[in-house]
Amino acid sequence: MEIKRTALVNKEGQVLPLILLVILVAATIGFSIAGTAIKNIEETNLNEESNRAYSAAEAGLEEKLLELEQGGGAPVPITTPTPLQSGAYIKEVTVEQSTALNISKLEKDSVAQINLDCATCIAGTVSYTWDEGTALVVTKIHGDAEPYTVSRYAYECGSISGANFDSGTFNVNTRKCTESISVDNRSAGGKDRVIRFRAMYADTSLSVSPSASNVIPVQSTVLTSTGQSGETERTVQVQRSAPVPPSILDYVLFSSQGSLSK
Repeated sequence: MEIKRTALVNKEGQVLPLILLVILVAATIGFSIAGTAIKNIEETNLNEESNRAYSAAEAGLEEKLLELEQGGGAPVPITTPTPLQSGAYIKEVTVEQSTALNISKLEKDSVAQINLDCATCIAGTVSYTWDEGTALVVTKIHGDAEPYTVSRYAYECGSISGANFDSGTFNVNTRKCTESISVDNRSAGGKDRVIRFRAMYADTSLSVSPSASNVIPVQSTVLTSTGQSGETERTVQVQRSAPVPPSILDYVLFSSQGSLSK
């Protein structure tokens, strides 16, 4: 007689690992979703804090720009935190004024201007530096009332083909040229009013500086404002300079005031 044996399968032993696997996968997905949600909430909070801090920094700038426009002098810096309704606050606003002028790129045929009208300034000189391979036409307007006296000077830096300009003093190390012009705001015959610099032939950098701090008035004001909300800080900086009349003014001056002065 042949006896057949059938192996019994423990089904409960197979189901338990499957349940544990499902629980593990569900927990992993749940933790991932929770982590993503928490991260999104944190990023949203950081963005809101950043926006509030930026708005606070802008509020500080607007306040000091208004002071500058209305008073004309140097605005009063903010050195202690100023709270705002948003919950953020203006942490500080610094004010830096300069009698120098530095332009990284003065485009060809564009004009930069130095204002000279100053009741407390003394006589002196103004030096200006520009790039090799370019030229400047310098115009100085002088007088207390019409008709004003207009003097013009033309310099090239390096050899420029076809240019009938004077040669600027060249520095081989910086590859730039420097010249200077006298200014006097207390002359009995009338005060110097403005100096205008027109770039010719190519774009150029331009640096203008007086021989002493009280030779010309302030040319630009740099305001740096910092806002804070929570642990987030944002800083905004703006440079405010006097408005410059358009370059067409130079053609008008040239056509109405005679020939070029050298």
